[in-house]
Amino acid sequence: MTEMAFGFWLKKAITAAILPVPLALLLMLTGWALLRWWPKAGKGLLLVGPLYLLLLSFSPISVWLADSLESRYPLYAGQPLDYVLVLGSGHHSDPTRPIEQQLSAVARGRLLEGLRLWRLNPQSTLVVSGYSGMDAVPHARMMQAAAINAGVPAGQILVLASAKDTQEEAQQTAAFVGQQTAALVTSATHMHRSMISYQAAGLTPIAAPADFIATPTHSWYLSSQNLLISQRALHEYIGLLWLQLKGVKG
Repeated sequence: MTEMAFGFWLKKAITAAILPVPLALLLMLTGWALLRWWPKAGKGLLLVGPLYLLLLSFSPISVWLADSLESRYPLYAGQPLDYVLVLGSGHHSDPTRPIEQQLSAVARGRLLEGLRLWRLNPQSTLVVSGYSGMDAVPHARMMQAAAINAGVPAGQILVLASAKDTQEEAQQTAAFVGQQTAALVTSATHMHRSMISYQAAGLTPIAAPADFIATPTHSWYLSSQNLLISQRALHEYIGLLWLQLKGVKG
């Protein structure tokens, strides 16, 4: 395994371990283990784990976490574009389903906005990205097929099927975009981290946030959906911290 690949999987492992549910479980397991020797500390950790999940499941907290990221960039305002860059997300290959339904909800949200921008700029090139992950088909190929189904000519789609994360997407994109005008389409929570990565690669894309999740519900709601929103926001803050540790600046 190369040093770059090791760093990629190390980042994935650390991120997975400190997201809400695994971190809460780790706190509770640690508390249980400490009960015999340090009962006060053990009881405290047993309490902190569930309380942490409870707070992140609370609508005002989850919305605040997501909105703190989503409110940083305005919506696309109709500027002329040479490229529409749609960042990858997840999918699950299943030939019994329509191609659009094989994409994750996040990927569909990003692609939908990318298609909207392309229709406003039909001379532009649509760029889709994403590697295969645990699937047999690269994510970019799935996005390409869905875009063709939506009416984008195959000759106006560029596929970056080997990019594993946002930094690789930025580096590969920089090789052909240069100083041409491009819109960067990704989830609104992911936009700030993406813009930093693309600026670090020498690009100055126009932000085109999509897939907004900071939607208030009743303030007293506690739900797994709120927990998922909090998790997505925290994932981005962890990613921003990782960029700082690597010395990446936009």
